[in-house]
This record gives sequence, structure tokens and C-alpha cells, in this order.
Amino acid sequence: MNRKIARRVIAKIAKREGIRVSEVREEMSKAIVEGYNNRETRGKWNDIFGEDTIPSPEEFITAIGGIVAK
Repeated sequence: MNRKIARRVIAKIAKREGIRVSEVREEMSKAIVEGYNNRETRGKWNDIFGEDTIPSPEEFITAIGGIVAK
């Protein structure tokens, strides 16, 4: 999955939920930071995204989509 597809996914979520794309990105960013801050899963996050890297919503969708597709 690439970033262009990830942007389309975010737009579809916004449309489905009846909210702005910026709101979807904001909520996703909050969830990503919360997941990143979880000490129990930090090692896995570092494996996927790199040491001390918090991904953007598009990067998150792209990376996780690639893992799920395998």
C-alpha cells in the first residue's frame, strides 16, 4: 500500500463518519501516539517504524497494510 492509497482511505473514513479529513487525521494521530507510548508494545513499534519514530497516519496505514498483506 502506498501513501496515495492511505490518503484515500482516510478520506473514505471521513466521508463515512461525516467529519473532516483533518479530524480523522487528528484522531488517528492521537491513537498512534497512545500506542507508541505503551511500554508493552514499544519494541514492536520500533521494529516496524524505527527507533523513536512516531509515524503519520499515512505512514501507519502504509506500514500496517504491508504487514497485513503478507
